[in-house]
Amino acid sequence: MQKKILNAVAILWQTSLLILVFNVFINPGLWIYLLRQAKGQLTVIAQTRDVTPLLQSSALSERQKNKIRLIQEVKYYAETRLGLKKTNNYSTYLDHGKQPVIWLLTACEPFSLKEKTWTFPMLGEVSYKGFFDYNLGLKEANELRVESFDVDLGRVSAWSTLGILSDPILSSMLDDSEGELAELIIHELTHATLYLPSSVDFNENFASFVGRKGAVSFLEQKYGVQNDTLISYLKHLEEEDTIKAFVLKHKQVLAQFYNALDDKLTVAQKNRLKADELNKIITALHLLPLSNKLKLKMAKRIVVSKNAFFMHYNRYDAQYKQLNQIFEQEGKLLPDFINSAKNNGFKRLIKDTDEQ
Repeated sequence: MQKKILNAVAILWQTSLLILVFNVFINPGLWIYLLRQAKGQLTVIAQTRDVTPLLQSSALSERQKNKIRLIQEVKYYAETRLGLKKTNNYSTYLDHGKQPVIWLLTACEPFSLKEKTWTFPMLGEVSYKGFFDYNLGLKEANELRVESFDVDLGRVSAWSTLGILSDPILSSMLDDSEGELAELIIHELTHATLYLPSSVDFNENFASFVGRKGAVSFLEQKYGVQNDTLISYLKHLEEEDTIKAFVLKHKQVLAQFYNALDDKLTVAQKNRLKADELNKIITALHLLPLSNKLKLKMAKRIVVSKNAFFMHYNRYDAQYKQLNQIFEQEGKLLPDFINSAKNNGFKRLIKDTDEQ
């Protein structure tokens, strides 16, 4: 019997190895990318420091230490009060200076709002690629531009390994306001709690919704409803809502514009009409009640990224109304809302999202 078991294990191991070799052979580019990502992640881990002794040392300022303690409070609140998964996340710290740790690449077809997707083990179909090496991200971005894709390559404030590894506190996080930091941490912890393969839009919209609602509830619990910290964060959310509503509205206008394009037009003619349409959006953008610095930043991003600019907001914010309806059905209780999602209560919503 033992010999049979050993033979079965050997056959299983040999079969698995053959499958792996075959996959590497038919798609070497994917595996080179994955190995580079693994190397980047391991490099990050190697450079992190344990938080506990750091809080007792003079290596960090009191302001930085207080932000780390806040992260620990937020994590404890998210796990014990909201029902998010307990992990070892944010027990280490990475000082990366002013250099971003990771960049995110998004690509979109030139005359439709259809994203390019990649397929990865465990994650399934994904509409973005991360790069720990900016030059590698830029190289792929330029290759996609040659193929006529619109491309956005932007820095990332945090990322999640879905609870597989211990995600570090990044030094750049400590520059965020208390409300923004709470939202960021709860957002990433939500990914560790619930992540559905090949459902990027749902995963990110869900995490964004929980992050915002969770941050508000945390600040209310910590400071009270009349505290300046909460009021400041709510004003920040109002500004974000203005931006998101504007972008999502013009995303729909842009989609209608592309649907109406005459197939007989040349690529050059289509590009001229597209440039005119994007300029209309930029002109409308300057009428928003936002700071000139923010409007100029967004306008520049539209000029550079074109269609890919709008995909970010679709990925993170387009499902807010649907999610809020379910949230209200759950009695506006965030733990119940999260538990419903964990128990596959949002299947219809996921289907609707994937069909958009």
